[in-house]
Amino acid sequence: MLMNLSSKGLLWGLVLFFGLAAAHADTSLPEGQASWKRVAIDANILDARAIAVDKNNSGVIYAGFKDGLYRAAGAGESWKLLAPGLITKINYICLDAQGAGIVYAATEDGLFESRDAGENWQKIFLGKDALERNVRAIALSYSSPKAIFIGTGSGIFFSPVSQIAWQKVSGKMLDASVLSIVAHPDNSDTLLAATSKGLFRSENRMAQYEKVLSGFNLESEDASVDVDSEEEEITPENYFLRCLAFDTQDSSRVYLGSSEGLLVSLDGGKNWRRQISSGLIEEKINFIVADDKAYGLYLATENGVFACQGDSCRQFYQGADFKACRQLALERGEGILLAADRGVFRISPEEAQAAAGNRREINNGLFAGEPAIAQIQKEAIKYAEVYPEKIAQWRKQARLKAFMPELSLDYDKTVTTALGATYDRVQVGPQDWGLSLKWDLADVVFSTEQTSIDVRSRLMVQLRDDILNEVTRLYFERRRLQLELSRAQNLNENSRVEKELRLEELTALIDGLTNGYLSRSLAKQG
Repeated sequence: MLMNLSSKGLLWGLVLFFGLAAAHADTSLPEGQASWKRVAIDANILDARAIAVDKNNSGVIYAGFKDGLYRAAGAGESWKLLAPGLITKINYICLDAQGAGIVYAATEDGLFESRDAGENWQKIFLGKDALERNVRAIALSYSSPKAIFIGTGSGIFFSPVSQIAWQKVSGKMLDASVLSIVAHPDNSDTLLAATSKGLFRSENRMAQYEKVLSGFNLESEDASVDVDSEEEEITPENYFLRCLAFDTQDSSRVYLGSSEGLLVSLDGGKNWRRQISSGLIEEKINFIVADDKAYGLYLATENGVFACQGDSCRQFYQGADFKACRQLALERGEGILLAADRGVFRISPEEAQAAAGNRREINNGLFAGEPAIAQIQKEAIKYAEVYPEKIAQWRKQARLKAFMPELSLDYDKTVTTALGATYDRVQVGPQDWGLSLKWDLADVVFSTEQTSIDVRSRLMVQLRDDILNEVTRLYFERRRLQLELSRAQNLNENSRVEKELRLEELTALIDGLTNGYLSRSLAKQG
């Protein structure tokens, strides 16, 4: 049957149709997706290098570019160029949490200070050469007397805030290139510094400090090894250790971004381990923000921005017109600001919260009750007996052996024979026992077994890395398959069976590397 509709009837029909469709449309964000929007600052300025939000002055934002420093009021609605022609090539912006309007700008041409929220500036540090002038990091120690620490291309300098008089930290960090300095949130006399020569920790404002991590090796037994001068001749962009951040909820937890992924310390920076997370494999991390609400970490990397919670990371890529992400900052409304190679970008609070909520739903639902990757790795190392403590035990035993003597036990006897015309006489004795002790004093200085231990330790480190890589790969392939099965509503029976068999196979392979730990854990939950 044909129906004839007037133009007015057709119009009302379309309105009704689209109105109903809009009413039933799902307005929630796709899982894990958040849309970046470029912040309009200056059409001719793109290379953003630093970003900072004044949490004591709502809506005030500072953005540092290669070509200048800008300040915005009203949550970024209007921007003003500060100190035009004076401050360029900004590396880092630090806002004094206890001093209203006090701003520091670390640049390739020294350190600048403003005490009136950026209206007026003065240079307060200028090194003796290009390396020292290149200030990359700032940390403030708020205990009396209040002090400022800066990391440069050639060492760390410090000065009282009240009267600028710079001193250089001596020792192993004298000429190290410094990329990040952070002060402990509960005790700002304790400082951590990520440098080209490793990670250093001090509990007394750098009067003394110790190396807690090598700049090129995560193994604790190599933490005190100095880097050869030839190895130091690399650009800052290629340094292994790159950025530091304390957890805002737990000050004993510290995060360290490297050129090969994320590291974490649970004891205030004394000991470190890799943190393996799904969706984040050996990314070059440039900046870390530890969110103090519930979302975990935000990471600025060479390949985008990642939001991490627990052992799961998700990339925010929608609307991204950038690649190299330099720094991040959180706005008071929980939006995210990003300084990247193509300018400054923003994600709204609603989108950030939606993405974080989706992560929590996945973690608390599909993977609830399953062991985390860190526990799986721990069990794999334990089962293969390739833990770092074993190498340390070898070295300890080698040192003790140098003080143990070489023991020799001798037995000797004298035989006397007498011959005559009418007799033969043989006399045995006396019987002598001898005990001798011998030390090789050269082994006290350097044991020849150290060379053998060095070879074995390198082989063990390689084996441990291979095992961790394999168990990590299997773990996250298994998780991706679980996620795929949970979403596959219209999967045919053959495909579903194949995927379920693969899931069982992955579980068995992980069990083989952990002595059945995964299956035992799942059985307890079941």
